[in-house]
Amino acid sequence: GIVFLAAIVPPLCYGALLAAADRRWALLLVVFLWGIAAAMLVASPLNDVLLAHLVAGRDAARARELAATAGAPVIEELAKAAGLVLIVLLRPVLLRTARDGIVLGACIGLGFDLAENLGYLMLTAVQGGAVGLARGTWVRGVLGGVKHAVFTATTGAGLGWAAGRRGLRARLAVPGLAIGAAVLQHAIWNGVASRAITRALCGAPAPDAACLPAPGAQVLLVNVPLIVLVCLGPGAAAAWVLAR
Repeated sequence: GIVFLAAIVPPLCYGALLAAADRRWALLLVVFLWGIAAAMLVASPLNDVLLAHLVAGRDAARARELAATAGAPVIEELAKAAGLVLIVLLRPVLLRTARDGIVLGACIGLGFDLAENLGYLMLTAVQGGAVGLARGTWVRGVLGGVKHAVFTATTGAGLGWAAGRRGLRARLAVPGLAIGAAVLQHAIWNGVASRAITRALCGAPAPDAACLPAPGAQVLLVNVPLIVLVCLGPGAAAAWVLAR
């Protein structure tokens, strides 16, 4: 029960901020649930299949690295973007501007993060107990809790911008570029931010040394927030400007 609360409270709090900015609460709930379903029913099984295929043909560590930086970003961003595309096809009036796309995309991303948190925080609790769960909730749920929201908001911005254009080239090219930008941000997070956060939390004095029993306050309150800011800040700032 504690793990469940730790997984859902941060995304719900961030979602409440979106609901305050866009009062289409029923629509926000639907896309939030799409994010959860996309993670559990689409992205997770496909990621497992991809990893199994890669492991069969190369070193396991290299396969996991390739899946995280090249495979998972594509699979997950397409799974989340499918919800926005369905809205455009079925009820285009609901996604008419870049701001609409940013809000709806961010809400899908929060649902996706919630679903991912359940697995990651359960593992954290098993490995680190209550202290590990608290640390994981802070790092993953609070500091990194908007990562998928930023990625999918980028896709939504492109779809929303294209909705107001008549040319076929713009209506296809801009969303394609937006999804590409979302995948790129996701790959940077998986390949750069996640590794940097892991190294910071480990705090090993040498490459082959054991991790410290627990990271210091500076790591949790300064180092990790700076890593998150550097990797997510540009995308979040761009979404904010477009939404304004």
